[in-house]
Amino acid sequence: MNPLLENAMQHWNMVAPAIDCPNNHEDYLTLLNNIQDAIELVENRPNSPLTGLIEAMAMSAQKYEKSKVESLGGGNLTALKYLIKLHGVRQSELREIGSQGVVSEILNGKRSLTLRHVKALAKRFNVSPNVFIKDA
Repeated sequence: MNPLLENAMQHWNMVAPAIDCPNNHEDYLTLLNNIQDAIELVENRPNSPLTGLIEAMAMSAQKYEKSKVESLGGGNLTALKYLIKLHGVRQSELREIGSQGVVSEILNGKRSLTLRHVKALAKRFNVSPNVFIKDA
């Protein structure tokens, strides 16, 4: 057997929980904390052995977020509200949309998201722009 794979198999039980897709919100928050801890350990060293682990953990977090957003099925406003809650973002922090008044109008359904908003929000929350294009 390949020695690299054999070594990976010996340590897999310790690594797998760190990169498994969360099953619930509590597991998701634990994963986010683990990602933050790993990022702090790396300290801007792109060649750190933890870089690959951080990427794998981030992909698991994205998979969880995507599954939760898609399962809502309530359209772009529901998805936006969910992502705001999930990430603990305040309306005043959504500068990519505009002033707090504009954000409030969008969240209350009085205004629609523009293409510029959609692109900026997709980048901020690291989700597909399609999440915000669906109509309610």
